[in-house]
Amino acid sequence: MEHIKPIFNQDGVLDKYEMSYYNGKIPRVEETPYEFDLPEYREVYYKAMLSSNPSSGDCIVMLIHQPYSQLSFARVGEDHWNWIPIGLFYTDCIYHKGWFYTVSVLGAVDAFNLNGPSVVHKRILKDMLTLGYEQMYIVQSPWGDILIVNRMTIIPRNGNPEIEETELYTSDIVVYKADIGEQKLVNLTGIGDYALFIGHNTSSCLPVKDCHMLMPNHVYITDDEYLWLLEFRHKRRDVGIYSLENNSLSNVVSPEPWKSWLPPIWMMPNLMKTGFQDQNNGGD
Repeated sequence: MEHIKPIFNQDGVLDKYEMSYYNGKIPRVEETPYEFDLPEYREVYYKAMLSSNPSSGDCIVMLIHQPYSQLSFARVGEDHWNWIPIGLFYTDCIYHKGWFYTVSVLGAVDAFNLNGPSVVHKRILKDMLTLGYEQMYIVQSPWGDILIVNRMTIIPRNGNPEIEETELYTSDIVVYKADIGEQKLVNLTGIGDYALFIGHNTSSCLPVKDCHMLMPNHVYITDDEYLWLLEFRHKRRDVGIYSLENNSLSNVVSPEPWKSWLPPIWMMPNLMKTGFQDQNNGGD
């Protein structure tokens, strides 16, 4: 990557990485570079989004990374990342019909088409929030709307501000519809017979009629509070099921087995490859 430089020891063995801090502003202003040990290098990356199955050969990967939650992309077969010096503090990304859509901490939505020789960029929704909360997500709904999800977390202190607790949990989730024409966010009271999945994974919205174990009008969450995960790797992760109807958070299972790094993600298996569908149809 453009802002990452490998550092080799006297024997020519890769020892560290050095990351330069700068953004797309001209003239460029650089802060003091930061050195990462090899195990720490994962901390440079926040989230990656694929345009298609990499085996197709024409896959593009969009990456949200340090510093300042910027964007870079690469195509399968390339040997480098392409920096997009346009925006800062992106938190989530989806791919839909040839475009990557990103959301920032203030609710701004940018669209990027990377299929041509140059990057095509559109600001489709301006900053909608006056304060940046812990995490924002962008979701393509099955009914066609772009959803923006605002997730807020708190640190419980049992009423005593002098007591420093080391467990973080989600206190509130608000779901908005992005009204591109009116340039505003519309607060939704619920999502009906659908369930949301947010975290380090691709943010998704699924109909519960196709997945009978899911609860409608609920948000399934995993822990992706970046700084918290780095500082308190061995504490309980913020994982649960949030009801949009009564604003309550419940456990996925009890007792909860996740207590340390790495943070979990939601995964949707391909039933065609597991043989599940053949078994249901009477096959082997």
